[in-house]
Amino acid sequence: MMGGRFALMLGGEVVQSAFHFGLNIALVHTLSQADYGLFAIIFLVGGIGLTYVRALAGVPAGTYVPRRPDHRSSRAYEVTFGSGAVAVSALFGLGVAAALLLMPGANPVEGGAFVGLWCLRSYLRLALFAKRRPREACLGDLAFALGGTALGLGLIHGSGMARIDGVFLALACAHALGCAVSLLALGEPVRVSFGPATRRRYGALRGKLTWSLVGVTTTNLQGQGQTLLVALVAGPEAYAPIAASLVLFAPLRLTAGALLNMLQPEIAAALASGDARRRRDLVRKAGSLIAGGALAYGLVLLAAFPFVRSHLFGGRFEGEPFGLITALMWFVSAVSLGYAAPRILLETRGAFRFLALVSAVAAIVGASLVALLLVASTPAWSILGLLASEAIVLVACSGVLDRRSARRHPFDSRSHRAGEA
Repeated sequence: MMGGRFALMLGGEVVQSAFHFGLNIALVHTLSQADYGLFAIIFLVGGIGLTYVRALAGVPAGTYVPRRPDHRSSRAYEVTFGSGAVAVSALFGLGVAAALLLMPGANPVEGGAFVGLWCLRSYLRLALFAKRRPREACLGDLAFALGGTALGLGLIHGSGMARIDGVFLALACAHALGCAVSLLALGEPVRVSFGPATRRRYGALRGKLTWSLVGVTTTNLQGQGQTLLVALVAGPEAYAPIAASLVLFAPLRLTAGALLNMLQPEIAAALASGDARRRRDLVRKAGSLIAGGALAYGLVLLAAFPFVRSHLFGGRFEGEPFGLITALMWFVSAVSLGYAAPRILLETRGAFRFLALVSAVAAIVGASLVALLLVASTPAWSILGLLASEAIVLVACSGVLDRRSARRHPFDSRSHRAGEA
């Protein structure tokens, strides 16, 4: 059964990854380097929004919904976390729209709608997998990719792809279509409520969610925040080759994400039942698969890099150290994926304070190195600062899950259940 769910989830991620990959390649060829850099910055901000939706709604849904056997109780938690996802998505959409008012070349309405709907569809996927409804999630992924492809082709033939606001509008419509298809396939009424019951359930989780919010903030400062620092300091044009290299690793990150999103409800169920052996086995198997995939992906990319540079990107970044950037970003991706599985277990255990502290330390070290390297060298070498911060998190998350170290950190099933009450 798990194999079937993973196949569906992986299929959905592959469809999305293929669409995003094709879209970025098309934009590299059709937009100016500065406009592509601006698109990549908004895309990066949207990705940060996904992390907040996941922390404040997706992780709670994946943790608590599978542990509620009766439909009524489970449905109440679905309404609570779904309402939270709507609120967070709306806030990020409005924030992006406000920021774009200050930036020439992009319409704030289309950009804000794209980010808001992307965040909402991301939560919907997580909620469907928490309900063990992967087919509905996969149908939404397929509708998003097909709708986005059709709209993208329409923009190309209508010369709209050269305008960044047309791209944002097409993506917003595609995400809306994906949400609609998933909800229609689910066949359950959609309910959003910000009443006393929703506030009470969120209030009961206030301690965990506060540390989760702090943790995701420090994690974003440690990861995407440093990349955003490079983009803001160096400018959209200088950030464009870094963004293009990130596109090359999107399939690897999304495949690993599919595996981890599928495993999180299983880890939560094992945690609730006190099955320590099962949750350790799940984390070890996931970690081994991700590590092997990262190594194989890097070797394939190394062999194909001449073709990638000259044909896929059409020699667009000939004046940039694109090979160095790509090699450094592979190391960053491999290290960050190395701690992804242990981090999922720590999140499910409720170890948000530990994760927040580790991310804060890594963010300070990494941001300091990034700033120093931006002043002393080029944007390409500033990636070393990001690599250093990811290495700190890898060492900390791996160390705390060591058998002896785990005994010293009270993230067991009893403390987790106590936080649920």
